Amino acid sequence: MTRRRLPAEEAKTIILNHAKLLFIEKGYDRATMDDLCVLTQMSKGNLYHHFKNKEVLFLKLLTQHTEQMSQKWLHLMEQSLSPSEQLLEMADLLGRDCESPLIQALEEYARTLSSESESLATLKGITETAYSAIRQVLQKGINQDVFINEDIETLSFGVMSTLAGATQLCLTMPNLSGDEYAALHVKAVKLLLKGVLMDKPGLK
Repeated sequence: MTRRRLPAEEAKTIILNHAKLLFIEKGYDRATMDDLCVLTQMSKGNLYHHFKNKEVLFLKLLTQHTEQMSQKWLHLMEQSLSPSEQLLEMADLLGRDCESPLIQALEEYARTLSSESESLATLKGITETAYSAIRQVLQKGINQDVFINEDIETLSFGVMSTLAGATQLCLTMPNLSGDEYAALHVKAVKLLLKGVLMDKPGLK
């Protein structure tokens, strides 16, 4: 087999692209660096030169995925929407993300971690991206007297917990569509909003 020698950044891009397909096809547990050697036509030494193991590869892909989601949230927050509408749109985005096979592979990966794993810091950073966006919307709602003037951290925790729980449950229902995942997340947030809105308008 002819081994490919490429500039570092180009090699990393090729490795990541093939790794994503591999994790989607086989999940986290069954994917191996040997599989990736075949897909990329690179030597194992070359792969390990750029990424020391498949865990580092997977975390890099998750980070890229989170950055893409962050851009979607940023675009959403720049739109002329009410705080309630923004939360519902965020719920819709997170629900549709359940359709991503990479997120489903995350379930397998999470089961491999111990409470002292260094990788938890990376996963925490990913979670905090969503938490920060939710917190910003909630603070906007409080400032506009749309949401109750509750402690912002308490409100943020409540919304984040609701969405995280919805995602967790949706990942146990692999036969649903992106629209159905989104609808479940939106309904969960609508129920939550009934408890935090100042005037409690009807949410259909």
